[in-house]
Amino acid sequence: MSLLFSIKPHEAGFVVVAKDSVMQTPAKKPLVVPTKALADAIAMEWQTNGKYNPSKMPLTSVAYTAIDRIAGQKETIVEVLLVYVDTDTLGYRASGSEALAKQQKEQWDPILSWVNQTLGVAWQVTSGVMPVDQMPEVHNTLGKYLSKLTEFELSAASMLASSLSSLVLMLAVVEGHIDAAEAFRLSRLEEEFQAQQWGHDMEAQTRALRLKGEILDTAHFLGLLRTP
Repeated sequence: MSLLFSIKPHEAGFVVVAKDSVMQTPAKKPLVVPTKALADAIAMEWQTNGKYNPSKMPLTSVAYTAIDRIAGQKETIVEVLLVYVDTDTLGYRASGSEALAKQQKEQWDPILSWVNQTLGVAWQVTSGVMPVDQMPEVHNTLGKYLSKLTEFELSAASMLASSLSSLVLMLAVVEGHIDAAEAFRLSRLEEEFQAQQWGHDMEAQTRALRLKGEILDTAHFLGLLRTP
């Protein structure tokens, strides 16, 4: 007989239970999340799959990361994320194609303008692949912003920044300025431009679709965090 997964109120939010046993993370911590909506969705992942399967249980995976790897280590995680400040995809423009550079300017500049206005910073851009060092105030402001996120928000933000190769696009999704699908599209302007020039590679397309799914799932996690 299969287990029945449900949720119960907890002092820190809601805990996922199997029969009467509190579910635990891989590090043997209670599977407690902040909102009922997220807890219900995680319980449904377990009810559907029966046992942990990372590829089919993205919400559980992000929650595990928040509880086991980020809680108590936020400062370290923020420092790791700040590496993306100087390597952000939106800061580097094509130097070998005027057409691609034009697309990047038209579609990336509005996002950069938004983040500059929102955070009160001045994000620099460059052409080519030579690294550009952003001003210290950009690093400091981003560090303060990230430090204010909860462990669960930071878990999702980390996955988005990594998948999009961009703190700027991650911020735009977290703040609701653009949706996750648009962020994914903007992160792949160069790949799509090259594919239009030389043709699509099926293997690359499969990887891209998988990546898009992960990004959409992570954004769904954020939405559930903000749903009572």
